[in-house]
Amino acid sequence: MITVPFSSRADDAARPSRLRRSCLAVPGSDPKMMAKAASSEADQVFLDLEDAVAPNAKKDARPKVVQALNANDYGDKVVVVRVNDATTRYCYDDVIEVVRGAGAKLDCLMIPKVQNAGQLWFVENLLNQLEADLELDRRIGLEVQIETGTGSVNMTEIVHVTDRIEALIFGPGDYAANQGVPQLELGMIERDYPGHQWHYIMAQIVNNARAVGCDAVDGPYGDYGDADGYRESATRAKLLGIDGKWCIHPSQIAIANEVFTPSKDQYDYAERLLAAYTEATQAGKGAASLDGKMIDEASRKMAEKLAARGRAAGLG
Repeated sequence: MITVPFSSRADDAARPSRLRRSCLAVPGSDPKMMAKAASSEADQVFLDLEDAVAPNAKKDARPKVVQALNANDYGDKVVVVRVNDATTRYCYDDVIEVVRGAGAKLDCLMIPKVQNAGQLWFVENLLNQLEADLELDRRIGLEVQIETGTGSVNMTEIVHVTDRIEALIFGPGDYAANQGVPQLELGMIERDYPGHQWHYIMAQIVNNARAVGCDAVDGPYGDYGDADGYRESATRAKLLGIDGKWCIHPSQIAIANEVFTPSKDQYDYAERLLAAYTEATQAGKGAASLDGKMIDEASRKMAEKLAARGRAAGLG
């Protein structure tokens, strides 16, 4: 087992708080799609150098991604590039070329198939060197994909490698393949399974994300023509505490934004609960009543999380 401390470069830095209800995947080899993504309603856009790009096109895709980052205005979206995983021959040049070419336009790098702390430690040190050499005035975050049983087992150690981590992401396709699950449809709901097939790994991702204060994100749902199935998959994820979900097609964006945004009634109740509990604690009470129901410190914590999400989504 590799034991590593947090990077010493910015231990005290707060992790940025960003909306990731909808995370739109865009092939890094397609300039038109990368440009079109800028006008989407997705909270996050990630330009993909990994699975969406054929091996013989990966090197040629890097300058296209750099060009897209510099040429397109992605507004207030979270802007991410998914590089190839740290065990491949592509990863180090992916990181170097993208950060050198467009580091100032980049919020995060997404690192796929992270299986142990050493792989993430490699990326952390490479970024430290690049940022110092380029004198970047922004610190690039990391999104970490958990896609194997080994990554699941080592997740607690992985999330403590660096305080750059802004999101943990479940990769259902590679995870199913790694675990030997007899499934050929990416991220789909298996009706023959008695319950939620990915409950364990997704709950584990949420627990580890909360332990370090980062987001938890669900991966793709392959049948982009099945709006009801996508909504069900997103709802199951939300009820486990997941913050958002991938969109492999623009048609999925509106559904993700809806599912992972509190309703106006939920938001208004949360704000009323917070106000009532504040009034109670100022009067020296540890519990109070709102609409005939008891509220206490645990209620406040739940309400604060929901209210913060509602404010970020523009409900407040």
